[in-house]
Amino acid sequence: MSLSNLAKKDDRQQVSMSNALVRAAHGLSLQEKRLLMLAVAKLDSRLPVTPQNMTVEINVTEFASEYDITSKTLYSEAKAATEQLMNRYIRFRDGKSEIRMQWVGRATYKEGEGLIELVFWHELSPMLFELERQFTSYRLGRAGGLRSKYAWRLFELLMQFKKTGYLKIPLDDFHHSMDTPKSMRSKFTNLTARVIEPAVKEIREKDGLKVTWQPIKEGRKVTTLEFKFPVEQQHELFKIDKAFIEKHARPGESYEQAGKRLREEAKKQTK
Repeated sequence: MSLSNLAKKDDRQQVSMSNALVRAAHGLSLQEKRLLMLAVAKLDSRLPVTPQNMTVEINVTEFASEYDITSKTLYSEAKAATEQLMNRYIRFRDGKSEIRMQWVGRATYKEGEGLIELVFWHELSPMLFELERQFTSYRLGRAGGLRSKYAWRLFELLMQFKKTGYLKIPLDDFHHSMDTPKSMRSKFTNLTARVIEPAVKEIREKDGLKVTWQPIKEGRKVTTLEFKFPVEQQHELFKIDKAFIEKHARPGESYEQAGKRLREEAKKQTK
């Protein structure tokens, strides 16, 4: 299959996840993150949970188009990322306990077809479907240009507070969400040089979000991180055009009814 016939990029695709999932440790490489978030964006978070709605099919050319990938080893990289997803898990904090959960219950790479099929783990359904409050949403195209998994994860944490433009997070929680290795936890200068500063710089340059940050100390020890950025306007909303309404209309709905419902649901994305 030639990369010259790439699928057209859909700039309207939204990633929507519960805040608990955003704050969890994701345990993903950049390629795995790209693949999984494209799959999340293809879910319709407003639908009820069914096995069919938990299943996503992605064409490798679509994957390449979304992230402007031109690598000659694209298909082997996509296959490797698909296979690795079965070994990746999310880590949630619950008091002093840690809960581990798979991202997917099944991952299939169809040789010769360039197709990937992912079936999300059933216990993730409350964090991906029928989302009405306490969730984070952002356009995939905004994060897709980032080349660092740390920049992407920081962007997601910031998007949770896009209405206030202010994120204050305990240092230990930041380490957990960013999945930082032990080498960065023992020395704050390592975290600053290898994670925070590069991530902030990349977000500012590639997304244009003017993020600033500062450490907060208790005595001589840094305990909290503070991030500030301009309040996000409603460009994060779905573009409710004719094609979008026709695609997401429910059986029995008129065009006007579907449009009204979709606009009301889109407004919730900023809450």
